[in-house]
Amino acid sequence: MDAFFNGTWAGFQRTPDVSMTFWSTIVVLLATLVTTSVLRSQSSRSTRSLGDALEITQLHIYPVKSLRGCTLQAAHLGRYGFVGDLEFDEQKSTGGEVLVKWEGRGTEVGSTATNVKTEDEIRFPLMPSVETLRNLNIDLHGSKTRAYDMGDAFAIWFSERLGFETRLVYIGDGSRQILGSLAPNSKGGLRKAGLMQRLRSLFPFLGFPEERLVFSDLAHYLVVTEESNAEASARIGGDLGMDVRKFRPNVVIKGASGAFVEDFWGELTFNGGVRMPLTANCFRCQSITVDFETGKKAADDRGLVWKKLNKDRRVDKGMKYSPVFGRYGYCYGPALGKTLRVGQTAQVTRINSERTAVGEYHFRLSPLLLGRY
Repeated sequence: MDAFFNGTWAGFQRTPDVSMTFWSTIVVLLATLVTTSVLRSQSSRSTRSLGDALEITQLHIYPVKSLRGCTLQAAHLGRYGFVGDLEFDEQKSTGGEVLVKWEGRGTEVGSTATNVKTEDEIRFPLMPSVETLRNLNIDLHGSKTRAYDMGDAFAIWFSERLGFETRLVYIGDGSRQILGSLAPNSKGGLRKAGLMQRLRSLFPFLGFPEERLVFSDLAHYLVVTEESNAEASARIGGDLGMDVRKFRPNVVIKGASGAFVEDFWGELTFNGGVRMPLTANCFRCQSITVDFETGKKAADDRGLVWKKLNKDRRVDKGMKYSPVFGRYGYCYGPALGKTLRVGQTAQVTRINSERTAVGEYHFRLSPLLLGRY
């Protein structure tokens, strides 16, 4: 009898309760519907304008790290930042090709070629085949990736002109982890995110994958304003002005209510529904003092712009010895594949109550190595 009872009880334990399974499924579905409804409501509220009516005036990309960039009229939003049709000044892409021109001017790093005409140039595909390229392991600020060595011919060309050993590498299908909590959908980013974003991340079909980088230092995009650049220009003597390209922005906008109000911006929404969370300040290095014509520190007041900004722009508690200029941003989810264009309007759709501060990880980075190189 006991054996029969025990066997019957064991069988009962193994038999699923169909009604319980059914109601559990219903509860999960209802929770999902409620969460989706709340998220949509939150999304609708968060896209309301909070004041400044903005307009894109410049778009820039930097195909080769540490080299000058190029100006675009339209830029496509990709997984790691801007992608798409490229046109360059010093580096020019036509039909999927990168053109780097050497202007033969000396720099402060070692000896360089002199009296080289602008016809001295080198070309390479924008998206080269990697089948025959040697793999390299790259560690950039502690974030590692696999990349591809473009070969000795490119290494010799760059090394001879720069005055030190250089190799050109292509990241190909590689990418890098974003350390710290700057990325909106990273574990660190979600811990400090709003309730709705955290709820969304609990459902795989509603959440977004964690952002990653290629060779940019900290984020996908850098946004600066013409109003802040005008303030920087006012600190330079005479009619010299500050070339905004020295800040290496991706997006330049006008229409801010004043200089440096972007310190508090938490999100921009561009016409067409492209949302760009702004998660961190860009703290600047001495590269903003370089004279594009000589490759050296500017001999006039433009060479003092870092010092002039440093007087009152050390506003990030996490990097208190470097001046702040610009905001780092990301685009993800529905924004990927869309296009930003010069003349496109935007609005501030989230304002932070206080300035953001870089996390503990970024204390370990040298300010001389950071910025949009």
